[in-house]
Amino acid sequence: MNIDKYLVVPGAPGVHKLVSSRANGVIIDDRKEGRTRFVPVRQQQITPLATVAVYTFTEEGENTVPLVEVFQKMLDLHDTTPPADPKSSSPELRAYFTAVLPEHDRDRVHIGDIQKCIKWYNFMREHGIFEEAKREAERIAAETAETEKTEMVVEEPVATEPEVAAPTTAEKKPAKKTAAAKEAAPKAETEKPAKKAAKAKM
Repeated sequence: MNIDKYLVVPGAPGVHKLVSSRANGVIIDDRKEGRTRFVPVRQQQITPLATVAVYTFTEEGENTVPLVEVFQKMLDLHDTTPPADPKSSSPELRAYFTAVLPEHDRDRVHIGDIQKCIKWYNFMREHGIFEEAKREAERIAAETAETEKTEMVVEEPVATEPEVAAPTTAEKKPAKKTAAAKEAAPKAETEKPAKKAAKAKM
């Protein structure tokens, strides 16, 4: 699923969709109030959900898991292990999140973080945001595949017969000169002995 366009705003419960951005703020589709409204950036700390990650701890060391993957795990376990009530006790919340993400770092992922995660998940599921996010991911995947397909198509060159150019005037001219030279050549040869003979007579 793709949650790039979804964000949370302090003071505005729930998860909202980004409509457009401005220099001094953003316009959101407020799913809680059911209307589109402007949120100034200076007054509110806007958090895109795509930038949120959960700390984990593995044998290799510290790491993080994107929130979108945590949501997917919660969806996969929803029927067998539904989310705990955000108002549940700390042990219950921790136990639920351990079932979803066993490798989460218990020292850095606080109970308040788990409560936020569950609240966001419940809101998104109730308002059909997960379905929207899945459709968006499918649309992007289809567009990417179409672009790659187009780039792979190679246009075959069209075979054309070579054009034979007609002889130009410049090409015809030397042929005339050659013919004239051939005609003048015998005359020159016949006149030469006559001059020599005259000299000998003198």
